[in-house]
Amino acid sequence: MDNIKAVLFDLDGTLIDSEWFYYKAYRSTLRLYGRELKSEDWLKEFAGKTDGQTFGLLQDKYGVRDEKEVFFDKVREFIKIQHEEEAVPLMPGATDLIHYLWDQQVVMAVVTSSKREVANYHLDKNGVRHFFSALISRTEVQNPKPHPEPYQMCMEKLNVAPQHCLALEDSPTGSASARSAGLTTFGINTHESIRKSLDADRVFDNLHEVREFLENW
Repeated sequence: MDNIKAVLFDLDGTLIDSEWFYYKAYRSTLRLYGRELKSEDWLKEFAGKTDGQTFGLLQDKYGVRDEKEVFFDKVREFIKIQHEEEAVPLMPGATDLIHYLWDQQVVMAVVTSSKREVANYHLDKNGVRHFFSALISRTEVQNPKPHPEPYQMCMEKLNVAPQHCLALEDSPTGSASARSAGLTTFGINTHESIRKSLDADRVFDNLHEVREFLENW
């Protein structure tokens, strides 16, 4: 840990437990088109992608022929209803890991494919925004994950070199981005099949395991 000066968190599925939340909204929307979306397909193919990347898959694999904004207006309506019924919590172990890194005086940042207003909403809702020195979202970059630009932009903003950064990611898209930017990358996912697909230096089942490893690293 002496060599690590910054830990860069992915948001959805890594820091906040949002993948199931968003999966339900997309599943409900696709049912309007007579299509069924399985949770395993969502995690393998859609997790970590931008709206644009997601819509391309929906067109190619699920035959969605509506305009992009028409489709996403329907998704947002389901999300709005779900927000009224349930919260999107932090992932198990996230609070302990954040406080551990804070106590160790390790700089933290969030690098996400979500839009800035969405990321800020979730960080504020969970009371953790003040822990993070930087937020790089889909709003700021020209080339989202799996391109290295989001992580490169974050390191430039923090003025930290790749060899001093650790990225935490849950998806193949995100781990490819971090690795191509030269960061040490830990993959975290409860699904074994997805863990095996991550381009990561080490893989973990949850953030509790990550903290335990860092304490003994």
